[in-house]
Amino acid sequence: MTQKEMLEIIQQHHPEIGETVIRKALNRAQDDFAAKTKILSVGSDNTDVTVKDQRFYDLPTEALEITRVELDEVSISRMITRPRKGDYSS
Repeated sequence: MTQKEMLEIIQQHHPEIGETVIRKALNRAQDDFAAKTKILSVGSDNTDVTVKDQRFYDLPTEALEITRVELDEVSISRMITRPRKGDYSS
């Protein structure tokens, strides 16, 4: 269902509420749903570069939680402890 369709249904039941108020409420509901269900896409535009022997990288600020990491369709295991050798990005 599109936002326009939802808007029309809401206006049928609540004709006194303006379109702008309804759109803002729908957007807040969408944001709330995405946050509660952890549906947040932080994608890659394929310009990310990996560095040989480097295990730590800066993450996008919008990333809330990492559920998995894959490189060339290979799952990367989670490190439990920090490595002794520092190989952090700058």
